[in-house]
Amino acid sequence: MSIGISVCFIIMLFVQDELSYDKFNIKADRIARVIFNASINGGKISESTIMAPVAQTMKNDFPEVQDATRLFQYGTPKITYKDKVFKDDKFALVDANFFSIFTLPMIEGDAKTALLQPHSIVLTKAIAEKYFGKEDAIGKTLAFNNNTESYKITGIIDNIPSNAHFHFDMFGSMTGLEQAKSDSWMFGNFSTYLLLKPGADYAKIESRFPGIVEKYMGPQIGQAMGMSLAQFRTKGNELGFSLQPLTSIHLHSATSAEF
Repeated sequence: MSIGISVCFIIMLFVQDELSYDKFNIKADRIARVIFNASINGGKISESTIMAPVAQTMKNDFPEVQDATRLFQYGTPKITYKDKVFKDDKFALVDANFFSIFTLPMIEGDAKTALLQPHSIVLTKAIAEKYFGKEDAIGKTLAFNNNTESYKITGIIDNIPSNAHFHFDMFGSMTGLEQAKSDSWMFGNFSTYLLLKPGADYAKIESRFPGIVEKYMGPQIGQAMGMSLAQFRTKGNELGFSLQPLTSIHLHSATSAEF
């Protein structure tokens, strides 16, 4: 009986942890990730990274969208500080409003302004200690990719909770990234999150997504493929978007390009 109770207790703790993912975010119940869905030549596509202009377009065109932010994975670049070299830390570029949407407490710096300028960067507490020990990290500069890029440290955030669906060691400003300025609705690698206004209806928002596809993606399909969106669809093809609640990502994702 003691063994049985112990096993049940361990299972309960595991289940609680699995169900807790991303709920540390104060606005978790209003954050949704945008998913791109397509059926092309009989093949099904469901991707968690989408085109650069989608975030701003949805913020502009949908009154239910309070804000939108993007994240672009940058891998684990070679980073140099003085005579130290680091190669295994995960780096992402994000929009300046990222920390206003996700609850990642800023220990040093201002969450609203830390990433406004190009080549500014925010580190987690653990990485700041790894790189600088007890030294103050704010204001120091990190060299990336054999000194071809440099980023000035403007903020330190608390370590990302283990029950988050993404884990990065540092976040750089997306300002200045040419891909982020693209107006292409055909290609893109941006994880895109919407902050919805209280009471927003997911189904009603999604019901208007076909209009977005028609208005913005349709003309580019015509240019790229030499056929209208209607003609593209007559061949059995389809394109569209859907919303995935933030708190369902960990357990209910079946998309490509997941973290």
